[in-house]
Amino acid sequence: MAVVWRAGRDGVEYEVRRHGRTLRLYANGVQHSEFHPQRLVTGSVWDLLWLPALLTTPDTLRRVLVLGLGGGSLIPPLRKLVDPDLMVAVELDPLHLEVAETHFGVKAFGVETFCADAVKWAAAYEGPKFDLVIEDLFAPANKQVTRAVAADKRWLKQLDQLVSPTGMLVMNFGEWREFSRSEAAKKPRGWANGYRLATPDCHNAVIVWTRQSTSSNALRRRVQSEPELADALSLEELRYTIRKLF
Repeated sequence: MAVVWRAGRDGVEYEVRRHGRTLRLYANGVQHSEFHPQRLVTGSVWDLLWLPALLTTPDTLRRVLVLGLGGGSLIPPLRKLVDPDLMVAVELDPLHLEVAETHFGVKAFGVETFCADAVKWAAAYEGPKFDLVIEDLFAPANKQVTRAVAADKRWLKQLDQLVSPTGMLVMNFGEWREFSRSEAAKKPRGWANGYRLATPDCHNAVIVWTRQSTSSNALRRRVQSEPELADALSLEELRYTIRKLF
């Protein structure tokens, strides 16, 4: 695996490594993103961040917000499968943003990016709400893969206020225990359904809340209706489980 880019900042060593046509972003040896110019599926946790969009029809997800862009692995699938009118991404780490824009090419997918603290950005935001909010806030210096922002009442309320009356919220947790010990584990008001997505190659628990009633069967049907995803599923390249929480 060849290193094609390397940089350091605040005690964190970053690398972009190439394996064939696949590019992978690492921070202190921990992989944070993956990109392939001709594949939507990574076979890992990044698939779980965009898969919830398939719980509903694309026409309902016109405004998308990503808090914690990383290298932007989820941007190409969102553009192809949802094609929203607006995609906004907030990323605190300027080197992550550099990789996303320079190596992973997220600008070509029509993303409006901000180099900012997601918590401060969300608190200051006063525009229209978003139909899909994906919150994936992890510190690059943390080798334990735990959240950079606690899922406490204050932050959950802030996220709730960003989501439209018919929208959905996706949150990434380092593991199920991290989620179960947080305020997010309590059944929230104002949401119709909750799900947990997982994949066998990592411990992450991706949690989804939807304003409108949905079903995991709808997600499965949508996956099977997309030829590339259906092939990946049959070849066990797209590996996920979904469990209804409420």
